[in-house]
Amino acid sequence: MPRKRIAESFLIPVIFAFSLLVGESPAAARGHKLKPAEQKVVDYLVSDWGQDYSVTSVDLAMHAVGFPPSDETRYHIGSYIKQHPELHEVLRNWGWVTVVLTPDEKLIARDLINAQRDGKPAPGLAEIAGALALNQEQTKRGLAMLERYEIIRRDPSRGGVGYAVMPRYINWEPRLDFLFHQVTLASGRQFNTN
Repeated sequence: MPRKRIAESFLIPVIFAFSLLVGESPAAARGHKLKPAEQKVVDYLVSDWGQDYSVTSVDLAMHAVGFPPSDETRYHIGSYIKQHPELHEVLRNWGWVTVVLTPDEKLIARDLINAQRDGKPAPGLAEIAGALALNQEQTKRGLAMLERYEIIRRDPSRGGVGYAVMPRYINWEPRLDFLFHQVTLASGRQFNTN
């Protein structure tokens, strides 16, 4: 028995030391290490947040730095931001959801939240698309992103589009994460504010 304890007490520090040498941080292990172009977007956001009451979102920052629109890239950057509230006071005050969702995704979420909070069945795909002046494909993409961020989950019992809103987003007041305004200055600079 003493040999086993010695081996266990020796192996744990060795494995830990090896992991430090390899340099794999928990964030990197979860796939949240940014590529240089993605880091440029985050750097833009951090420098922009707070100017003119800015709460600029990832999609506008991608546009500002010339990064082509991509849901996958936006999700990757958004996941990184979600894991790093220490990046800026804006994230701690307004929440990560405010800066990672597009305006359409925020409106889709608001539609689902209002229905569920008020005890109504979830709206259908065509109903959401019509109410928000989106096509059904845009609505499906928005729902998929909300599901990836764990704001909604599949639940056929809800009817309609078959999603339920996660409890945290139903009852939290005043649901500031989904409020937004987009501002465009004469200089061409665009940002969001709440």
